[in-house]
Amino acid sequence: MSASSQLRWLLSGNPRVTLANRRRPPGAPVQLLPRPLARGPLAHSARRINALLSIHAPLGRYLEIGIYEGATLQLVDSPTRVGVDPEPRIDLTRLPKGVSVHVGTSDGYFGSLGPEAAFDLAFLDGLHHFEQTYRDLIHAFAHVPDGPLLIDDTVPSSARSAMRDRAEAERLAASEGSGLGPWHGDVWKVVIAIARLHPELEFRTILGSGNPQTLVWRKAPGAAISAASADLLEAIGRLEFEAIFEADVPQEFRPADERQAIEAWRAAVSG
Repeated sequence: MSASSQLRWLLSGNPRVTLANRRRPPGAPVQLLPRPLARGPLAHSARRINALLSIHAPLGRYLEIGIYEGATLQLVDSPTRVGVDPEPRIDLTRLPKGVSVHVGTSDGYFGSLGPEAAFDLAFLDGLHHFEQTYRDLIHAFAHVPDGPLLIDDTVPSSARSAMRDRAEAERLAASEGSGLGPWHGDVWKVVIAIARLHPELEFRTILGSGNPQTLVWRKAPGAAISAASADLLEAIGRLEFEAIFEADVPQEFRPADERQAIEAWRAAVSG
């Protein structure tokens, strides 16, 4: 790190907050960094989000559904950042400038928004259930008129990690004498729903260089995104992990590496 970079880091307030978080009592809420990291060891989600924002809206508005301890929210380089979580584990009394947090469900949050509320990018990392994530997708697109959505945890690492009941998945893993590892739930079914029910959307599923995620955007600017019928969604809800992932990640997921996915979005914006 250069001398000037070190000076900016010291003056940012981030070292003080980092130290305070390390010293906090067990269970105490985390304080978010006062300033996002311009570069350096960014987590994969923030790295991807920042790259997308730099293409589309470097001074834009960012929405994150499911923030937990704010690991991603604090690193996104956007002047306006909104987080939504029913039980955020962050210090809400010391939020950085430009950051606001809605304590509640995503359904409740979207229901409180007027039609004029708009964001440039949304990150969906809430309840890891197909139906909820699908609702978040439809609701988010109503307020992200031009930008993309990034959906977390769309490729499970095993049949256990794909179970929608986390407690049951942990119990079965323990009975087999193994740990569960990452839990992804059945968010993967949202990708199937997009591929089969939403021809107005384009997407890529990012594999490698971090957790699998799916980047989604409109094929045509201003295209309306409406929820599919209950019958069609119910049919997708009945799909089994083993049938879809019998031979690794299916081509229906449109797998790509991080660079390829972001470049596909860049080409869409340019077009």
